[in-house]
Amino acid sequence: MLRTILEAILVLINVAILPVALWVFFCDYYNFILSFWGFKKPKRDYEIIEDKTKFLILVAAHNEENVLESSYDNWKKIDYNPDLYRIIVVNDNSTDTTKTICEEIGVDHVNTIEGKFQREGVGKPAGIQYALRELGFEYIMENFDLVMVLDADNHVDSNILKETNSQYQKYKPTAIQTYLGSKNPNSSIIARGYATVYWSINRFFQLAKYRLGLFNAIGGTGFAVSSQWLLSSGGFKYKSLTEDLEMEIKIVQSGGSILWNHFAGIYDEKPDELKVSIRQRIRWSQGHWFVAFDNLKNLLVCIRKDKRNTIKYLDQIIYLFSMGRGIMVALLLIQYWGFLILSNIMLETGSSSFPILLLTLNFLVQILVPITIFRIFLCIYSYIFTTSFAIYIDGDKKNYAQSVLAILYIGITYMYTHVIGLIKWKQQGVWVKTPHKYTTKTTQHVQHDHQNIPFE
Repeated sequence: MLRTILEAILVLINVAILPVALWVFFCDYYNFILSFWGFKKPKRDYEIIEDKTKFLILVAAHNEENVLESSYDNWKKIDYNPDLYRIIVVNDNSTDTTKTICEEIGVDHVNTIEGKFQREGVGKPAGIQYALRELGFEYIMENFDLVMVLDADNHVDSNILKETNSQYQKYKPTAIQTYLGSKNPNSSIIARGYATVYWSINRFFQLAKYRLGLFNAIGGTGFAVSSQWLLSSGGFKYKSLTEDLEMEIKIVQSGGSILWNHFAGIYDEKPDELKVSIRQRIRWSQGHWFVAFDNLKNLLVCIRKDKRNTIKYLDQIIYLFSMGRGIMVALLLIQYWGFLILSNIMLETGSSSFPILLLTLNFLVQILVPITIFRIFLCIYSYIFTTSFAIYIDGDKKNYAQSVLAILYIGITYMYTHVIGLIKWKQQGVWVKTPHKYTTKTTQHVQHDHQNIPFE
């Protein structure tokens, strides 16, 4: 009786996990093929033109007294016509000296603590939405072409507006995401892992997708969005803890476009403590799962209505549901453990309460074994080969081994954050701030020496 119950449980586990195994393989193989377009040296597909685009730069700040002044010193080095951009710090319910610093350095700022408007949403997007309300939707649409979002800890390349302006004027996209760099890649193993992940994603995900004409991902900071699209769609009125991803999907569903700019970027501070990192990534995972579940049906409708762009919508679905690969790997380990036990039972007793089903499952596992071997190759390719390439071309060329170990460390801890995020995916009401303390950046992305990069 006990053996029968055990067999029944194992059969159910394997039946449930089998499609997961196939989905894991499909996602890994898709990203493997996608990465091929990340190797070639990036070249501009637009010419650098005169300053023309008008930018409203909104800087999200909550208790940022440690970094705001140094960041502002960096922003003053932006090489662009000062009459064509305006920087406004969104001082969002700060309880420290952020407001005083804004006044001392002379930067325009909006103080949400004044409570002139009802708060819409939570966290950073709610603060930005408040600023949009205070400035006025009509004023913004009449005076600015793009709204760029930064965080108070961000340092930027001096050419960020020139590059964005030139790309925008050629293609007139809905949004542009600039290169996402790290401000403190060497402060800890966690920070090094974050930096290495971004060096790899920037090239083998973002740049690759841009070359293939797919929708790029919005990364939460360093992006510019059309003021007309943003305000006509309600501004930053979002439901999830990942407003960047939610905006991305809304742009996709509205028929817009999102481009990648590899030639200018921002450098934000990565967490250098595991506890802070886990907390941040749980928030990301909660929001990601929410957006995935909330928008799957709408993306499938887009495929039905716009078959010419099926691959672009499928790419978004893969992106939304490949986030849980850490969970899927854990489930696969359970699956293979289950098959091992089932095989031992059949060998020892020569019989089973579920003979046909067990034989079918064992046949299927024979199919999954070569897939598993190929996945081992994909892990080596993703975590060692492409990572090493990205470090050499785009990142810090020192300490390759440390970078590889760091990205593996990040990957392992992601398994936990993905599980917790999935469990809490409906809870979108609490925004946990990541503290900032670094006032300088220690590395410069080599591709950002743009004077020698030609137009192609």
